[in-house]
Amino acid sequence: SRCWKTGEIRPPCRIRVHDLDWERHPEEHPKVGVAALRELGYPEEVVHAIEVHVYPDRTDVVPESLLDGVLYACDELSGLVYACCLVRPNGIDDLKPKSVAKKLKDKAFARGVHRDAVHRGIELIGLPRAKHIQNVIDGMRVVADVLEVRGEDQVRRRGEKPVPDAGKLEELAAKARTKLGKVGAGAAVPLSKLRQALRRSVEHYSDESFWERLAGLAAKVGKAAVKGGKRVLCMALVLYYCLKDPDTPLWARRIITGALGYLILPVDVVPDFLPPVGLTDDLAVLAAALAIVSVHINPEHKRAAREKMEDWFGAGEDVCGKVILPHVDEP
Repeated sequence: SRCWKTGEIRPPCRIRVHDLDWERHPEEHPKVGVAALRELGYPEEVVHAIEVHVYPDRTDVVPESLLDGVLYACDELSGLVYACCLVRPNGIDDLKPKSVAKKLKDKAFARGVHRDAVHRGIELIGLPRAKHIQNVIDGMRVVADVLEVRGEDQVRRRGEKPVPDAGKLEELAAKARTKLGKVGAGAAVPLSKLRQALRRSVEHYSDESFWERLAGLAAKVGKAAVKGGKRVLCMALVLYYCLKDPDTPLWARRIITGALGYLILPVDVVPDFLPPVGLTDDLAVLAAALAIVSVHINPEHKRAAREKMEDWFGAGEDVCGKVILPHVDEP
């Protein structure tokens, strides 16, 4: 939990039971829940805070302790903050107290939030309004993944493609440029043009285009020696299976989408940004993406990639096992 006077993080004291009877007994809330908690032997201090968090609408018992005031002050305000997150493109990621305060004045927004209770709560804990709102925002950010109020959650709700943010694109471009420099191709690929290409690449990514590109490349590799061809295929496959893993966080999926999109960038687009450097630039971008998201690459991704390579080329030399994250052990 957070100390609401100083903002200091302290050992958790999370009250998640104050609305336990709301769905089944909305008309009797919180009496049913309070009675159940007393019967279960919950500390009276906690039960009292739950009892008074609906003052004065549903009880005559007034808030007394700091815990009473904190729960009271955060209950309605957290609902308003949550509503604010849902109407912002980036959710809670860049939410500021002034934006919440503006919505607090707009009674047409989130009508279910009791404005009087919010103002009364601020008075109870004796903090400046902006400070209290910031504390609530910070507290909700700690559990933002559970609440699903981050920008990445908003992207998912809108059904949009995960687009890498500027910082992650910069990191991907810089790492790829460094890898190109190590093989003597850095001079042929200016960093600025690499960034431009990566931004464009996201627009071209789709699963259908990805598999079409890989099937074409696999056919070329099978007919003749294509330098770096199998390495590109292995890296792309591992990244793809990581992309499709529901446990992979959105920031990592954004990086992968940019890298795989670069691989399938149409031939007629590439000359606008980069000189013809064959698969060297693809190798660099894919290797850079693997380095950035490596913590989320697991043995299952490697195994799936190896099995796909065996479908294309038959069982033989395990290229994926040798060149793709050899530190990830198979179970």
